[in-house]
Amino acid sequence: MLLKFLNYPYFCSEIKKKDKIMKKFLPSILAFMMLFCMKANAQFGRLDKYPNIPSQYDAAFVDYVKDFASGVAKSSYGQYFGQITKERNVYGFGAYYTDSEGVVYGQYRLGNFLFGIKMGTQTARVGSNDHYITYDLTTGDPLFIMKDEQKYTLTDEFIKTNRFESLTYQNGDKYVGETVNGKRDGVGIYYYNNGNYYYGKYKNNERRGFGAMFFTNNTVTIQYWKNEDE
Repeated sequence: MLLKFLNYPYFCSEIKKKDKIMKKFLPSILAFMMLFCMKANAQFGRLDKYPNIPSQYDAAFVDYVKDFASGVAKSSYGQYFGQITKERNVYGFGAYYTDSEGVVYGQYRLGNFLFGIKMGTQTARVGSNDHYITYDLTTGDPLFIMKDEQKYTLTDEFIKTNRFESLTYQNGDKYVGETVNGKRDGVGIYYYNNGNYYYGKYKNNERRGFGAMFFTNNTVTIQYWKNEDE
């Protein structure tokens, strides 16, 4: 007890020193934490679900591939149906049927996936290889956004309004893809009851921009859909 009593002033002085240090640096620490939190929230606010490709770049890609024939190709990655060059390189709009990633719809360049939907058994990824959003196919809920190997969490409001769904219509047609508030909005595939299907982007239930129609006779046509205000 005597030892503790003798050391008491020392302990008090140490506590006072630490208290002064904390008081000195606490405002800076709190400011940094607030800035970090604001930055983290702002990152998602500005972050797109996947690359927002300017229309002129999409148009340039289409101009290059529009005359490529369609066909079937096999590789170690899987079987492909879509546009192919004269040298039988996978180039343009098409779909790969793979064991590792499920069905991969989208745009390709020299056999490499550029942008589209990778639809597996449990999840669907929409976007490019390094910037995409992942959905849970069992619930339709969005899970996270990946960009440059960094995972971004989603807000409750975003999760509430954005989904990946399968919608069946009275005539037997079906849509599989992104929705916002229950409407076709984002990237998706529209399957016709005659076996043909369309891959492209949607906005408020309507097609937008460039997309590809895949026919049962093994042909592919590229189509463009514009906003009424354009």
